[in-house]
Amino acid sequence: MPRGGYSRGRALPAGYWLLPVATAVAAVVVWTGSCDSPTAIWVGGALVCATGLLVLSLALEAQVHEPGIAALAARASIALGLGLGAAALTLLAAGLGLWARCPPFG
Repeated sequence: MPRGGYSRGRALPAGYWLLPVATAVAAVVVWTGSCDSPTAIWVGGALVCATGLLVLSLALEAQVHEPGIAALAARASIALGLGLGAAALTLLAAGLGLWARCPPFG
């Protein structure tokens, strides 16, 4: 640990961020390719959740680890916001792909 009493954020390799990108692309592909398959909808939903969790964990690990509850809350809230944002954007993209391929009203 450095002299300041906290460790700096880890410089994560760019390859680590490819896993959430891959799960997001897989969710869009699964939902776009499935019109009436309930199994594909569940698999796509699981991939959307996995995207959010992966972004949350990577964002939490990449930030500076300062001691204290306030610093932990700040780190966690930033990571949670990024994870929820990634999951929401993945859900939006996958939903638009499904809607474009299989319109609900006709």
